[in-house]
Amino acid sequence: MANHEIEIRIQLKHPNKFLHWLRKSAKLIDNFNQIDFYFEPVSKPFIFLDAEGYKNANEWLRIRVGDRNEICYKKWYRDKKTKKSLYAEEIETTIDNGEKLIEILKRLEFRQIAVVKKHRESWKYKDFKFDCDKVNGLGFFVEIEFEGKINKPSKGRERIIRFLKKLNIGDWKIIKGGYPWMQWNNDKNLFEED
Repeated sequence: MANHEIEIRIQLKHPNKFLHWLRKSAKLIDNFNQIDFYFEPVSKPFIFLDAEGYKNANEWLRIRVGDRNEICYKKWYRDKKTKKSLYAEEIETTIDNGEKLIEILKRLEFRQIAVVKKHRESWKYKDFKFDCDKVNGLGFFVEIEFEGKINKPSKGRERIIRFLKKLNIGDWKIIKGGYPWMQWNNDKNLFEED
């Protein structure tokens, strides 16, 4: 779906079984280093304290600097009952110079709210994209994105979970939020309840 991103992020107890499946079954798309800078407008802060006491955000403005430079705005939509993220509206484009854009945002009084440094390997298998991330200070995670056709974006998350269960790759847990969220809440439980 145009401008919709449907993904979950997992941590695996034993990632080697999954990595073996990826190398055998999926196609490597890319392998690169990234530094993601997250900002919020001072006049309209994105960060809030949620009902469970976590620092959270339903919107992101990210500048990615690395092997390629990008700007991305995301607005997350959550299940009304469980508060789990269902999908995000995403607007993303490449930019020529990430450092210059960061300087512009700072001069416009945007506040930097997180920096995430990582090495990413991206893989493709059928309707799924797998981003395997080694994140400085956090560890190894896999973002799984559903890229197939679907009528309701809210159903994409279910497709990802069904696919993961079918893979039988061992113990895995869904992370409640993104990498900035993990940094902000590093002393709390990061995993979703089953």
